[in-house]
Amino acid sequence: MYLSSKILVKKRALIGAALLGGTILLAGCGSSGGSTGAAGSVPKADPNKVYIEGVPSLAELYKSTETSPPATGPKIQPGKNIIFVSCGQSAQGCSGPANEMANAAKVVGWNYKIIDGANNVNNGWAAGLRQAIAAKPDAIVIHGMGCGDVKQPLLEAKAAGIPVVGLESVDCTDPKNDGGPSESLFTGVKFSDSATTTGAFFKEFGRLQAAYVIDATEGKAKIVRTTYDPLLGAYQKEGQDEVFAKCPGCKVVGEVNWSAADSNAGGPLVQKFRTLLVQHPDANAAIMNWDALATSSGLSKAIKDAGYANSMIGVAGEGYAAALQLIRENGGLTAEPAAIDAKWLGWAGVDTLNRVLHGEQPVPEGVGFRLVDKDHNMMPDGQDYQTPVDYRGVYKKSWGVAD
Repeated sequence: MYLSSKILVKKRALIGAALLGGTILLAGCGSSGGSTGAAGSVPKADPNKVYIEGVPSLAELYKSTETSPPATGPKIQPGKNIIFVSCGQSAQGCSGPANEMANAAKVVGWNYKIIDGANNVNNGWAAGLRQAIAAKPDAIVIHGMGCGDVKQPLLEAKAAGIPVVGLESVDCTDPKNDGGPSESLFTGVKFSDSATTTGAFFKEFGRLQAAYVIDATEGKAKIVRTTYDPLLGAYQKEGQDEVFAKCPGCKVVGEVNWSAADSNAGGPLVQKFRTLLVQHPDANAAIMNWDALATSSGLSKAIKDAGYANSMIGVAGEGYAAALQLIRENGGLTAEPAAIDAKWLGWAGVDTLNRVLHGEQPVPEGVGFRLVDKDHNMMPDGQDYQTPVDYRGVYKKSWGVAD
């Protein structure tokens, strides 16, 4: 049952006072919409019940979409020089795959360097890519950026004859590009049989977030969310909206648009999100695009500071240790509906690079998602989400390298 209008007015005033005063005045307060239980705990919803036709139950969501990586492939050519242009090493979702690819590169005998794109502050992505081109490597990896963000440097890489692999990056051939699709300027990692493009991967990411929110609120979700402006966010939002359209009792009541440069700690994103919470006291669910927003950007803390930690379903996605700790401690995050093994992404990037360097096409890498909450698929303290799939062993055998 939702709060009465008088209580909501009073609650709005209290939340505003707490935010202006910079102190936590609302511990224990919050909307009572939906049978959500406490954030960080399993929702009171029946895990086996299908609340909305066409939306998988919680029990179904707890099952992984991961499969085994490719068992065969070309043998590794050691001694290659590889540069990884990270979307921003201060963000876990950017640094995780970049750092793990260093380990995979060491296994295969490649020289490897990371250039920090610094969340695209001061056009850091384009600058980083140009720095990589100037070093004349055998190949470049870009991560978390789209064609529209770095099209001119990509053209320069092509002119220089340097192959580029895109990891979680949207190519210029994508129909959502400004001005429509154009020529391909990099080779994208194929995540799985069902998500052979970055757009499809992030659309599925969004579908899983929305499905979890619907089940956790028993089909009565009133959602606030963040919407990432570049194409990764457009696909994620499209996936969410596709699922929410099936739920007549669900509504997105407010959202904040943001770009990478807005997401630094104390930046515009968290300030706008705090305002969003004040404006929508009836919200019982919050969707944050991915973990860095919940953790380093401070959005989960904003939920907790506003007194919503015991009444609002908070979701992100990726499954990094800091986010999982927020779930354990009731810190404004309830679940990771689309946890990914980021280390696997690093190895999948090496496999794709190896195929490109041999003049071959990429193949599906088996990377998928798994729902993690306090009581399901949770990792030990301090550990990122880790798949049970032995992808390292499969890749090493495929590449013909020893441990």
